[in-house]
Parts: sequence; C-alpha cells; structure tokens
Amino acid sequence: MRRRVSSVAATVIVLTACTGGGTPSASSTPSAVALDTRIDIGGYSLAVSCRGEGSPTIVLEAGYDASGLDTWFDLMDPLGAISRVCTYDRAGTGVSDPRPKGTITSTSEADELHRLLEATSIQGPYVVVGHSYGGFISRLFAARYRDETAGLVLVDSSHEDEVVPYRRYYGDDPAGDWVDGGDPVDIDATVHALRTTARDLGDLPLVVVQAGTYEDVLSVRLWNRTQADLATLSADAVHIQATGGHFVMNDDPRVIIAAVRAVVDAARSGEQLPDCSDLVAGTDATCP
Repeated sequence: MRRRVSSVAATVIVLTACTGGGTPSASSTPSAVALDTRIDIGGYSLAVSCRGEGSPTIVLEAGYDASGLDTWFDLMDPLGAISRVCTYDRAGTGVSDPRPKGTITSTSEADELHRLLEATSIQGPYVVVGHSYGGFISRLFAARYRDETAGLVLVDSSHEDEVVPYRRYYGDDPAGDWVDGGDPVDIDATVHALRTTARDLGDLPLVVVQAGTYEDVLSVRLWNRTQADLATLSADAVHIQATGGHFVMNDDPRVIIAAVRAVVDAARSGEQLPDCSDLVAGTDATCP
C-alpha cells in the first residue's frame, strides 16, 4: 500500500483563481492569502490549495499516484490553524494537467514542487509533510533545498530499502511498475539519489510517523526496520507510532497534527523537538 495507490476516495474540488474573503492587512504578503487555483509551471498547470497564515509554510505531499487535494482535504483547516498550509496535485493526478510524457524521478518531482512554490509566490521556509511515496519526494526536496526547508514530517513513508523486495515480490507483473501521474518513475535513479543526497539532513527537525499496523505485501520486520532508519536521517528526530493503518491522516489525524505542530514550533523557536513522550501527549500515539 505504501508503494501502490495511496488514495481511494474521490473529492470534487472546484478551483478558481481567488484571494479568499476579506481584505488582507497592509503587512500581508501574497503567500498569506488564501489560494485555490491552477498554476502554470512551464506548459502545464498544477492545482494548488492553501489555508491559514504564518511561517513556516506547511507543504503537504501525497502518496503514490494520489491527489494531494483529496488526501489532505480534512486536515487543511486544522493545520491552517497552526501556520500557512498548502497542498497540490502532482502532474497527472487529481485535477492537475499531465506533464509532457517521459520518465520521471522523485528528484524531478521535488524540483517540480519547487517550481510550483516559486510560481505561486508561496514563500518559505517550508515544513514538508510527505505520506507514503511522497516521503521520497519530501526527503529529496529537503536535501536539494536545504536552506528553504525548516522541517520534515514523514508519514508511514516509503524507504529505498523496499525497492528490491518489491521487485522480487512482483517479478514481471506490471503491477510492480512504478508509475506516478501516468509517467513511469525511474526508481533506480530515485534510490541512488536518496542514498547519495538524502541520508544526512543535519539537525533538521524531523518527525517520523509510523502507522499502527502494517498494510503492505512485504514483511513487518522490514517495515519496522525502515521506519526506524528514517529517524536516523537527522540529529533532531523523533519516531512515533500512530494507531490504525497506512492512511494515518484518516485513521489518526491528531497524531499528524501533533507532529506538524512540534516541527513548526521547533522551526520557529530554533530549539530541538520535544521528547517523544511529550510530543504524543494527548494523542493515542506511542513511542516505538
């Protein structure tokens, strides 16, 4: 489930170019104004939706072949109460245009996200929240744009060590191909980039949110190991375990809210993340 389709619900969202209700104050910037629109990033347009105000900007990345506007719909307002929050549909997903055909990598998708943020005047620094396959994109975004990234939350994220076992499991079955938004993903190039550029994030505030139960075709032992490994990517990391399944935003949304709030607070204060027990206080999460 982490590698395959990460959304099954269909939410119809009407996108219009708007600046939201009311008049922004004189101190407001374009990135502090509500936004639901489509943005051209070079011959094709991506759908983007934002809520709330404040810095850092929370950027929500959906899972494999999934719409961000759909995946994160129910959490936009709660997270918008913490800080400015934006999500989007990657090219070929949801209501975004397909990109020009060709092979992509998670690195090229991270660069695509950066072009969207620039074109939309959504200002950094950014706290990037990546679910499932979106964890690949989020890690590579944080690595490539380190000076613009204030924190990272990985939600039951995929891990590069799963790629070979997936290949063994699926064999020649096309179900094992990596395709996002209709475009084949060069997963070997993606794995190389993750291992060579996204293994050391310094002391970037990082919360790894592991689901409560395993819902995939590989082994629980591998899942536990790879989730724990993700928490070694930063010197300031906390590993927590939610309840429910892979779609933590649906099964245990309070845990994601707590994780994002902790990273935003750390980014604002310059202090380290709280201990795991303090971070999960008031939620059903545990400290694995």
